[in-house]
Amino acid sequence: MSTVSPRARRGPGRPRNGGAQGEGSSRDQIIRTANALFAQRGFANTTVTEIATAAGLTQSSFYYYFKSKEEILHSTLALNRQALEVAAQLEADEKSAATKLFTLLRYDTLQLCLSPFDFNDIERTAQVQIDDFADFWLDYRALYDHVERHIREGVADRSFIPCDPSMTAYAALSLNEGLQKRFHQQLLHAQRSEEFLPREIASAEEFALVSASTTLASLLRDRRQLDKLRRPFLDGREDAPGSPNIAV
Repeated sequence: MSTVSPRARRGPGRPRNGGAQGEGSSRDQIIRTANALFAQRGFANTTVTEIATAAGLTQSSFYYYFKSKEEILHSTLALNRQALEVAAQLEADEKSAATKLFTLLRYDTLQLCLSPFDFNDIERTAQVQIDDFADFWLDYRALYDHVERHIREGVADRSFIPCDPSMTAYAALSLNEGLQKRFHQQLLHAQRSEEFLPREIASAEEFALVSASTTLASLLRDRRQLDKLRRPFLDGREDAPGSPNIAV
């Protein structure tokens, strides 16, 4: 999901330990380094000192660019969670409720998988730092509202079976979040995949299609429609709805 705007400090950059100047390059390096550490160690287990050291900065220089590691997380989420932007574009589209829902769920899962860290780590942090992550929860609610609305529309036009749109929306987003966790775990265990994993390593796109397909398969009255929803993505078409190469 989309997230809050970063609260970066302004002004000329301080030198890194290696002597490099410029806020842009140092700030971007901190974000990239922090992402790698979050992915390796988890957000909660990564310290500011570790981020600064790995980025080639003193701790005081780190605080010139960011007030905390949470602020880095805000910046990273702004770069990696774009489902709300796609959702807003879909609202103006005249496609069916099924097409909109499939497109949004696939795209949300894909972005979660391509993020450098587990979304569940973010959510756990947000649960204990509610005030700092208020925009995170507002964005999550907005994404939920889009999903719930598409489900409600599908029930109304009888393309979906009767269901509780609210609970079904929660279930759909929970499936996205659960599968992205498995995607990240398979990468952590890649060197011992035969021992730890029940199947071969799958791509982010495969996980995204499975998530969207599972939810739609449970909702569609006519299951034959599922193949039509999946086909543009299976064919790798650049004009597939929600493709990162085009506007939806």
